[in-house]
Amino acid sequence: MRTNLRITAAATTALIAALSLSACGSDSGSKESDKAASKPSASAPATAGTDGGGQGATTGGDTAGTTGGTGGTSGGTGGSGGSGSTSGGHGTAKPAKSNGKQSGGQSGSGSSKRVTCTGSNVKLTATVVSRPINHVLLTATNIGKTTCNAYDAPAVKFSNAQSPIPVDKDTIPQSVVTLAPGQSAYAMIRTQGEPDGTDPYMTSQVVVYFRGAVGMESVGRSAYASLAKPVGVVDAQAMATYWQSDMGAISAW
Repeated sequence: MRTNLRITAAATTALIAALSLSACGSDSGSKESDKAASKPSASAPATAGTDGGGQGATTGGDTAGTTGGTGGTSGGTGGSGGSGSTSGGHGTAKPAKSNGKQSGGQSGSGSSKRVTCTGSNVKLTATVVSRPINHVLLTATNIGKTTCNAYDAPAVKFSNAQSPIPVDKDTIPQSVVTLAPGQSAYAMIRTQGEPDGTDPYMTSQVVVYFRGAVGMESVGRSAYASLAKPVGVVDAQAMATYWQSDMGAISAW
């Protein structure tokens, strides 16, 4: 009987010990699990994609997009940082150096020097025309090497006249007649009008004085032209036109 009680007591003691060990193991495992849960996971590295993209957006313009390119997958490709290179402050081209010339390759100092047409640089010819009658055509050709301006109207004197003949102001051209070397200006002279009982005098030479840009005074050398045949002149009826660049403007004057 005592032997059975001892066996029973021993079994009970072993059972209690086993239950205690089981409880301790469970408690210890719970503590280990809590510690493991409290530690950060080393297998989840922080991504720099968002921050990299942000830097590219804010600094791309100043550094031509190089900082933005170092961002994460979203910041490095297609992000605002990548596009910053188009507006970077260091991406502008240097202005071309000025060579001191105007457009077209001409020098800024200008090369269109002009002088006044006078007897020194023009050749004068005088031709009697058939229509209208009693008219003489003057042609002044630039024989110099520089462009000249034929100002106003020729101051015409025939061989026996005391003063130049009047000028028809209705023939004023729209602009100054400019003659490059080899070009010509034209003027028409009426030697006499309707008969009024005044006898004309005959002459075969025309003297022309040239006017300058200011005033009606003659400048430079005069020019002489001989006619192929004498013409009759009445000073009170004679008149001249202004210089023209187109002979057609005075052909029917």
